Amino acid sequence: MSDLWRVRDLVLGLRDAADGWGADEVGAWFEREPHLLGELRAAGRPEARGDCDAELLWGLYAVSRLADLLTAPHQPGDRALGWPMASAGAWDGFRALVGAVEVAEDGFHPFFHEIVRVEPADDPDEPVSLVAECWPGALVGGLLLARAGVTVRAGANVLDPEAAARSTQYWTWWRRNRPVDDLSHGWGGNSQWRTGFRRDYVVGDELHLNVDGKESRPPEPDDDLTDDERLELLRFRHGVRRDLGPDRWPYGETLVEARP
Repeated sequence: MSDLWRVRDLVLGLRDAADGWGADEVGAWFEREPHLLGELRAAGRPEARGDCDAELLWGLYAVSRLADLLTAPHQPGDRALGWPMASAGAWDGFRALVGAVEVAEDGFHPFFHEIVRVEPADDPDEPVSLVAECWPGALVGGLLLARAGVTVRAGANVLDPEAAARSTQYWTWWRRNRPVDDLSHGWGGNSQWRTGFRRDYVVGDELHLNVDGKESRPPEPDDDLTDDERLELLRFRHGVRRDLGPDRWPYGETLVEARP
């Protein structure tokens, strides 16, 4: 049985921290719970992508909330959470603490990159390219802990700038720059922490998306979505050509694709 869910206590405790909290506070907490770092690293082994107990998924979800807080200083926008803001260096400190590897892909891929801003290209058919990084992504072993936040350039037939950067992003607790949705929303103070983390793994030359999706509740059909839009929700976690809204159910989808 996993104890990683106890990261929840760290996250909740940060509500009382001063603005500019960071590596000192997070590092001191993990010094008292060093075995939890071992659990996180073990979960990152590609062979760990099979069935796992609910407590581990809840624990990874708690870590993902911590990551959301740590990357917030690098996000544009003013969607308030009411919590003190982390320091700009807090995310770097946490990645070093857990031994995470930075996402270092040369080209854009929605598995590795979260769209934060879109620069429209003159050519409406220009494919997506990377322009700048807002915050680094993090891989713990083969497990994607957080995508890199990026500014991209693309033609209007490829990405709608407003939809790609501002529409509802699924599998996400909080962003300053866009509306979000995850399965914790709408639940009480205790129940919301029993949310499973979306596990994506790099396995050799393959990308495994939402490996636990087959265990999710079957969705009600979204008859107005095309197959491409369903795939967008899984791969990008939001619509890219139009705003697909806040009431979708992509959580049962799963996919294995070749790594570029």
